[in-house]
Amino acid sequence: MRPILVEIPGLGWELQSYGVAMGLALLVAWFVALDRARRDGLPSESLGMLFVFAAFAGIVGARGLWLAQHPNVGGSLFTLPAGGLSIAGGVVAALLVTAIGCLRRGVSTAAWLDAVAPGFAAGLTIEGIGAFLAGSEFGRYVAPGDLGYALAVRFPAGSPVHDYHEHLMAGLPTFTAELSAPVHPVQLYAAAMGLIILGIAVVVRRRRSYPGQVAVAVLAAFVVSRLVLEDPLRFDASAEIFGVLRLGHASAVGLLLVLALAAGILRRRAEAERPA
Repeated sequence: MRPILVEIPGLGWELQSYGVAMGLALLVAWFVALDRARRDGLPSESLGMLFVFAAFAGIVGARGLWLAQHPNVGGSLFTLPAGGLSIAGGVVAALLVTAIGCLRRGVSTAAWLDAVAPGFAAGLTIEGIGAFLAGSEFGRYVAPGDLGYALAVRFPAGSPVHDYHEHLMAGLPTFTAELSAPVHPVQLYAAAMGLIILGIAVVVRRRRSYPGQVAVAVLAAFVVSRLVLEDPLRFDASAEIFGVLRLGHASAVGLLLVLALAAGILRRRAEAERPA
């Protein structure tokens, strides 16, 4: 774990690993989105500013929803702590601002989202690495002999994982004063899934038959990855509702149905607009 990436000599400024990772993720996503937009003949200069507005709205939305879900934790809306963001809130806020901005610019929202989708996937990988370095968004305890133990990691004293095990899971047999108990490295799983989703974006883009197809495919893959990784592998997985099924599973299925509906609408619209 390396929560402080580097300290600037002579100034005493500490660059947080998670903050640097988020900044790099947004920069990479911005660059990729504008490159795709230019290739698709979209007004990249105007859309570049829209990306900035949507990214800001996404961060505020992610932070705001997380604070609403954790009212007893406290904190500021305009801070960017590791582990203090809700992906769902960020995606919804960013999509809303994007749709409004595209409408005002007379640009197809679906076409612009196709350009943004690959950069979004690349950003997921960078964010996952940043979360791992910060020790946030960590996985559930995995005991010796359990599935996934060979990949388990242990975090040092002072990390969020170590503090969580010490105060809320006292008595774990593998916990020590120096190291946490072993946990699933879900941050690295998420980073790897980001690369897989990026590959999906590249393949679908080459074969897309209607605007919005890349965005729908990327969002669907993202939802599936959250379903597999967040429930049940994260320490703060959603509550069980029936057997091994969790609230996160129900939400993921609902989102996939919405995406399937959106894909059908976009496909039919594109077919109707094609010349006979």
